[in-house]
Amino acid sequence: MLFFGTLSTALLANAASPDPSPAARATTKHKPSPDAIKAARLTRLKNQAGLTADQEAKAKPIIDKYVDDRQAANGNRAKLISLKTQFDTDIDAILTPDQRTKLAAEKSASVEKMKAARAKKAAAGATASPSPAKTN
Repeated sequence: MLFFGTLSTALLANAASPDPSPAARATTKHKPSPDAIKAARLTRLKNQAGLTADQEAKAKPIIDKYVDDRQAANGNRAKLISLKTQFDTDIDAILTPDQRTKLAAEKSASVEKMKAARAKKAAAGATASPSPAKTN
């Protein structure tokens, strides 16, 4: 009986603990802050297009507005598409023709990389689940 009393006390103590188990922490997604998203977008644009300091100063408010507006859109797909189109137009306006070409090539390579990763994942999923055996 003492064993069961100790066991139930331990279970209750674990249930009341504010620290979730490692498994629970692993399934909880960490959402980056808007400031982190803005910084990452600016860094990526600098690396992909090779922005000058002047262009960087012009791009920062465009990125800030875009990220803030995306947050406010609350998943409204039509609004998100409109925001992305406007963002691309605004960024293209501060780039040189060579930078636009370079950025377009980077985007295209990124899209191809994602397509290849999806195809690989789909192929792995198809081979992981065996097809049902036919019986005659």
